[in-house]
Amino acid sequence: MFSQTVEYALRAMCQLAAEAPDACTTQAIAENTRVPAAYLAKVLQSLRRAGLISSRRGVGGGVRLAKPPKKINLLEVINAVEPLQRSLDGGKRPIAGLAPLNSKLDAMLGLLQKGCASTSLADVAAKPLKVKRAR
Repeated sequence: MFSQTVEYALRAMCQLAAEAPDACTTQAIAENTRVPAAYLAKVLQSLRRAGLISSRRGVGGGVRLAKPPKKINLLEVINAVEPLQRSLDGGKRPIAGLAPLNSKLDAMLGLLQKGCASTSLADVAAKPLKVKRAR
């Protein structure tokens, strides 16, 4: 249903929520969420531009949420990387006979947006996701 980019953003934000208020390295997030590190770096840039995360380089640095997990909803995360677009506001001329379909799809998307807006990261990130390492 969601693109790979949205999926990766949601995974990363859930990892950060589980670790909050502590910071995580990009490498740790990539390993724990099974997101390729190079792809994750681009996703994190979008999340930082949206004000959802902050990052700091160097010793003691890392990536962390910009506000508490309960103050960030899933719709904010989704819209930071790939905004959901409602079909009725596309600015295109509707195709004759498809108005009922477009109306139904738009209503369904509206419900999805409402559900995501009412679900916080705290609701979906119960505990840290740790990768088990071989000894």
